Amino acid sequence: MKSIIVLSVNTPIGLTILRDLAEHGYRTIGIGANGCIGHASKHCHQSEVRASTRELLIEQLVSLSKTYPQSCLIAISESDIALLNESRATLEPKLKLLIPQSRQMDIVLDKASTITYAKSVGIDCPKTWLIKELNELDDIAAELTFPLVLKWANPLQVQAKLQQQGLTLHKLLYALNYQQLSELLEPYQSIGSFPLIQAYCHGVGLGQFFLCKDGQVHLEFQHIREHEWPPEGGTSTRCRSVELSQHQACLEQSKALLKKINWQGVAMVEYRFCAKRQQYILMEINGRFWGSLALSYYSGVGFASGLVKLLGDNKSVQQTNYRLVSAIYMIPEVKRLLRISFQQQAINDPVFKSSASQSLWSLITSYCSFKCHYFVFNWQDPRPFWQDMRNVLRKIAQAK
Repeated sequence: MKSIIVLSVNTPIGLTILRDLAEHGYRTIGIGANGCIGHASKHCHQSEVRASTRELLIEQLVSLSKTYPQSCLIAISESDIALLNESRATLEPKLKLLIPQSRQMDIVLDKASTITYAKSVGIDCPKTWLIKELNELDDIAAELTFPLVLKWANPLQVQAKLQQQGLTLHKLLYALNYQQLSELLEPYQSIGSFPLIQAYCHGVGLGQFFLCKDGQVHLEFQHIREHEWPPEGGTSTRCRSVELSQHQACLEQSKALLKKINWQGVAMVEYRFCAKRQQYILMEINGRFWGSLALSYYSGVGFASGLVKLLGDNKSVQQTNYRLVSAIYMIPEVKRLLRISFQQQAINDPVFKSSASQSLWSLITSYCSFKCHYFVFNWQDPRPFWQDMRNVLRKIAQAK
């Protein structure tokens, strides 16, 4: 039985990877925090508490490679992928790293670079401005149409600088007028770097997911993000699978983009899709396993097992018709409902609109649908859910 080390298994992503791999006959070693949901799964054959430092983590992986020779390693977060790429010389003689190379990750982590590649294959991107000095705002003022969105080209590159200056790393900020835009950007003068300024894009999140080898797509899947946390954009909390016969032109452009950068491994290409305008605007490429991985798993597309088979075993994988189902990330979905019901003023997106009664009704009806699944709860593997509940109660008790 081939052994697969999964780093890390704290989240529904890691949990789904464990379930997929074990159900396809692989031995799983899950590395995560003590008491994490992945360790509670019956599909985690060996639980390992993550080492406390970067250096000790590499030593831990080397030690596991001796216990489980010829094993593969899957990582989930960008920071872990970066660390493993830095340590390839140490790890690769002992482990098969099923992660993208640094040169590929650099492209998808840098949104400005992603936009350049996307435009070269005909993909529409948000109108974007990047300034080096705050006074450059005056030069582009006439071009700006509000609201505008601020996001970092590469969050990992600025995270340390922001922390040193006591600034928060925001995924998104919204500016409603020129004065607010200037006020939001002003604090970043202290780090000598500014986020991208982008035009607001209307629509819903359309995620297209792929497994590639040398830029060629071997598995594909797509979904619509129905709800997110926070409500104005973030982690998918309710999503539904969409058949491949839809959005075909967009799918072909996504494949062309991944071929252009010679992608290796799994990737999510995310768009804002406006049905009224039939317009697809690229948001980003995630060069890793995505937050809503559970949906593709329940739909019948095994990206984790496919990754091991394709890149770990050098065997072919078969694209099949998948089931059309939906999935909910329950706790964030409840938080979303509470935000919409009682804290509308905390929603930053000025265009966002949602009905509390409709959100409540959709949550209730989800419980009654046989086609609705959950990111964490699974009737055949219930212990991660109960572990998740214990973790939540512990956090609540510690906060008091």
